[in-house]
Amino acid sequence: MESFLIKGGNNLKGDVYVSGSKNAVLKLIAATLLTDKECILTNVPKLKDVEIMLDILRSMGSEIGINKQVVKINNKNINSNLLNYELVSKLRASIVVMGPLLARFGEVSLSYPGGDRIGDRPLDFHFNIFRDLGFVVEQDNKKFKIKKPKKLPRVDKVTLDGFSVTATETALMWAAGQNRRIELSMVAEEPHVQNLVQMLRGMGARIEVKPGHRIIIQGRSKLKGTKQKVIYDYIEGGTWIVAGLVVGGDITIHNLPVEDLELFIHRLQRVGADISILNKNKVRVKTSPSIKAFKIDARLHPGIASDLQSPLGVLATHCHGTSEIFDTLYSGRLNYLKELKRMGANVKILDVHRAHISGPTKLKGIRFLKKDDIRGGMSLIIAGLSASGETFIKNAYQIDRGYEKVEEKLKALGANIKRV
Repeated sequence: MESFLIKGGNNLKGDVYVSGSKNAVLKLIAATLLTDKECILTNVPKLKDVEIMLDILRSMGSEIGINKQVVKINNKNINSNLLNYELVSKLRASIVVMGPLLARFGEVSLSYPGGDRIGDRPLDFHFNIFRDLGFVVEQDNKKFKIKKPKKLPRVDKVTLDGFSVTATETALMWAAGQNRRIELSMVAEEPHVQNLVQMLRGMGARIEVKPGHRIIIQGRSKLKGTKQKVIYDYIEGGTWIVAGLVVGGDITIHNLPVEDLELFIHRLQRVGADISILNKNKVRVKTSPSIKAFKIDARLHPGIASDLQSPLGVLATHCHGTSEIFDTLYSGRLNYLKELKRMGANVKILDVHRAHISGPTKLKGIRFLKKDDIRGGMSLIIAGLSASGETFIKNAYQIDRGYEKVEEKLKALGANIKRV
C-alpha cells in the first residue's frame, strides 16, 4: 500500500493545471450504457475511481479503448447479468448505472455501493424515484433489485425527495432512454449534472432545464452515440486555491471554471485572501498573511460545496480568530479535524455537523495520519505541506481516487512530497 511522505516548509510557486472532473466523468461513463453505439469521452482524468467504473462496464462485456485522455466505449453486446458485484461495492458512484440499465433492460440487480466513509448515505431517494414510477423494488442485506412490472403506469412527473446529485443523475439517465415526456422536480444543478445533460442531448434526448430545480425530458428508446468532453474539476480547482493560501507562495491555476466557484472565491476574497481572477478559466493565488476567520455553511450548488469544506477547515487553522464549519450533508465529514488536532490545530468539534477552529496555529508534522475520504485525505496533504517537520499519510490510493497525479503537480510547484 503506497503512502505519502511530506516535508513541510516550501512555498508553492508556478503553474498548476486542473484535470477533468471526477464527479462528472463517472456519470458520463455510466450514460454510455444507454446506447449500443460507440461513445467517445475526452478530457478523462486518470483516477482510481475511473478505472473501477470502466472495469464495471467491462464486466458486462463493454469494449473500451483508452488513448491518453480519450476513452472510447461500445456497449453493443453487454449483458447486465454479468455485472461484477465486488467492483460495484468499491465505488459509491456505481449506483448511477441503475438508471441506464433500467432504461435499456427493464430491470437491474446491484450490490450496495461502497466509497468514502463519511457517514450514512441511504439509497431511499433513488429507490423512491422508481417506486413512484411504478417499478418493483426488492431489497435484502447485500443487494437490491428493481424491475418493471408487466404494465408500467403512465407517470408524467416525478418529484425527488431532495436535491440529491446522484439521484438526479440516475433519474435523468433513465428518462433519457424512454420514448416519452417526463418532468423531474427538485433536481440538483451541480456542474457535473449539467455536463451529463449536455451528453444526453448529444445522444438525442430533448432536455429543457427550467427554473425552480425542474427538468423536462423527451427521451428516445434508441439513443445514438456521441462525443462529450468532461468538464474541468471545480472541486480540484478550489482545493488548489486553498493550497496556495495555506502553504503560501505564488501559483497560477489553469483550467479552473471560475463561474462554478463564484461564491467560494468571493467569500475568500472577503476575508482577505489574495486571489486574482485573470480570466474565466485562470486565477492567481499569492501569500495572504492576514486572512480573517470565516463561517462556512456547505450547501448544494451554487453554494459552497461540501467537497470543499475540509480544505477550508485546514485554511481556518491559518486564519485570525475563530472560524465555524457547518456541514449538514454527511455525518462523517468532520473526521479529518481529529487528525488536524493531532497536528496541533485548535479544534472544537461541537457535533457531527459543526466545528470551531481557532487560529492562526502553526501545525506540526506527524506520522500515520488516517483518512476516511478523498477530500479529507487531500486536505491532510495541504496541512502537511504547511507544517513543520515530516508528515506521513497512509494509503495514497484514497487520494488517487479523486486527484490526478497529485504528487507530480505538487512537486512541479516546489513541494517536498514523495510516494513511498
